[in-house]
Amino acid sequence: MTVARDSITILPEPSLPPLSRNKLLAVLPDAERALLGKHATFVPLKRRDLLYETERPAPYVYFLVEGIASLLSVMTDGTGVETATIGREGMVGMGVFHGVLVTPEQAMVQVPGGAYRIPSSAFREILPSLPTLDTLLHRFSVVMFTLAAQNSGCNRKHAVEARCARWLLMVADRVDTEILALTHDFVAQMLGVRRASVTEALGALERRGLIETGRGRIGIVNRPGLEGVACECYSIIRGTVQRLLQGCADTSPLAAVKASEDGKSTLREPHD
Repeated sequence: MTVARDSITILPEPSLPPLSRNKLLAVLPDAERALLGKHATFVPLKRRDLLYETERPAPYVYFLVEGIASLLSVMTDGTGVETATIGREGMVGMGVFHGVLVTPEQAMVQVPGGAYRIPSSAFREILPSLPTLDTLLHRFSVVMFTLAAQNSGCNRKHAVEARCARWLLMVADRVDTEILALTHDFVAQMLGVRRASVTEALGALERRGLIETGRGRIGIVNRPGLEGVACECYSIIRGTVQRLLQGCADTSPLAAVKASEDGKSTLREPHD
């Protein structure tokens, strides 16, 4: 509602999303969330905004309430490949949590949104007073390791079409919408493949009626079908997030895999 006063129209200030939109912060005791809130500032995030830079101290940690950030492995030729995706389920700046301010990765905004950021020094100072968050971030550390490890195996073993399907599903899970503002170039960078390969893979998915593409937009129109095309990495990663952060999980596709015998690994080397 607008208010007219002496011919001047006063518009109400837009309300900020609550800290509890971040799923980690939502389950904190009120006292811990209030303590974080005293040190947190809401910041809007645009695509490709840097949250921290490679080999430079991370000035803040970020609790996303909208949008997605990507952690990028940086190469000396100026290219970068996504190793992990973080949305409302976690925190950007896990190195700070572990007492490490400088890492070789780069954190970049993938999907625009907003976050509550806290200076790294203040976060480290109040962390001993946040026992619940401390426990959750240790769990989230395992989630991040699984993401990076599964991405590594996925990039080595699975076809681009299956990787595309997996990546689109992971993005959609974190933004609560099936319409994704993404370009072919951006998807190619995140997957570490040529743009032509992404265009071919997305075209194949669209011909099967699983997605619809437009200028700077990719829409998921048949999620069950897309899940059927995605590699098993999607279920493994989703199950890890659910088990460690939400206390529930579907049966892992790894449950039926025979991986050892008599205390020895029986896993085979992958073949091209």
